[in-house]
Amino acid sequence: MSDSVLSIRNLQVSIQSRDGSMNEITRDVSLELKEHEFVSIVGPSGSGKTTLLRAASGLRPPSGGEVIFDQKPINDVPKGLAIVFQEYNKSLFPWLTIGKNVAMGAAEYSNQERAERVEKALIQVGLSGFATRYPWELSGGMQQRAALARAMVSNPRLLMMDEPFASVDALTRNHLEDVVQRLWDSSTFAALMVTHDVGEAVYLSDRVLVLSARPSTVLAEIKIDLARPRSQIETRRTGRFGELVAEVLERVEEAGRASVGIEDTIQK
Repeated sequence: MSDSVLSIRNLQVSIQSRDGSMNEITRDVSLELKEHEFVSIVGPSGSGKTTLLRAASGLRPPSGGEVIFDQKPINDVPKGLAIVFQEYNKSLFPWLTIGKNVAMGAAEYSNQERAERVEKALIQVGLSGFATRYPWELSGGMQQRAALARAMVSNPRLLMMDEPFASVDALTRNHLEDVVQRLWDSSTFAALMVTHDVGEAVYLSDRVLVLSARPSTVLAEIKIDLARPRSQIETRRTGRFGELVAEVLERVEEAGRASVGIEDTIQK
């Protein structure tokens, strides 16, 4: 039996524009995500990272290729897959308490088990004691932790994250990265994250995939050979961390230069 949690094979996504023409976003993207592996996707702006994640999660139907989750093709968001979005203030219902927001991720369980799972998830993300608060009473970082708790409450096999920390300040971002790292270290789920922050990708991941310019393909795969667990201070000050960040940045900039070349050719 394969140890892959997620297999994306020759994925193509095209989106119809207002004038009726088709814009090709991704072209023949293939990747494998193994059990308890952390993989990040980076690339130049507009390369289709979020579109790829939405197609991989079942939120958007692909134009071609296939997505296999847990050995089965997916056509909708499957059980066992959880998603954390960038805009925490839009992913939490403001009229529900934090506890009830988190409980929505465990609707299939009995009342007692749901309550136990919610309590555990809130403890895991450092929000014990905040179950009766409302989202608007919490800081942005705390709201995103609540979104993480809702994703974790069902004990997913795969956690997908789309720029999960882009809307918070740098210090809060570092803290949330470590929250995710602790969750991943103490669980068995695999993680697939889209981010614009190369340092974040290197810090959290086992592998970093670099997308090319649109229509995107996987331009490069960089293996992250940093020891775990990782530290915001100790890991980031190592020479190897800097080397890996530079390597990923070089490939992203390479993709960006190719994008400019394509645009210049089109304009001419």
